[in-house]
Amino acid sequence: MAAQQSHYDLFEQLELPQCECLNAAKDHTLRSALTPSDEGFLQSDADEELLISLRFMQAVRLSAIVVAGPAASAPSELRIFANPPAPLDFDSGRSNAPTQTLPLTPADVAREGRPVELRFVHFQTVRELTIFVPGNMGNEEETVIARLRLIGLPVEQTGAKRSEAEQAAASKADWLGSGIRGA
Repeated sequence: MAAQQSHYDLFEQLELPQCECLNAAKDHTLRSALTPSDEGFLQSDADEELLISLRFMQAVRLSAIVVAGPAASAPSELRIFANPPAPLDFDSGRSNAPTQTLPLTPADVAREGRPVELRFVHFQTVRELTIFVPGNMGNEEETVIARLRLIGLPVEQTGAKRSEAEQAAASKADWLGSGIRGA
């Protein structure tokens, strides 16, 4: 029996050029909150809402999200949409039913943040994730996320594979079954 893998930060699984955040301040972008350094942060621009779209290089299993930020301006809630059928805008982020809503507390976002568990069954094969942030804890003008971490595992693609000899011997008859060989 194989040992269960430990879940980890999925930063390396993100397809960064395909990740974006709507309503982010020009100098405080999504990349600042995703990269594993202490430099920079993500900040909303015109109001407290943020709409974060993330794409993974392969399917992942998400088990938790970690959000860190200053107590007064950190998100108070995350509305999470796994594999949305179409790109979301702010109106659909507010009105559509999310895969899960995560209320956050000051303890959840303090220092480096702490993992907030997701309903694992709903996040088994995630290729895209959209996070809508409707507001912050202190009803401040801007929302700030110092660090955003996604915890989980890549989905392992398994299946029966042919050996090189079997691959070389394969023919069109394989598709038609053994009846061709005169069985």
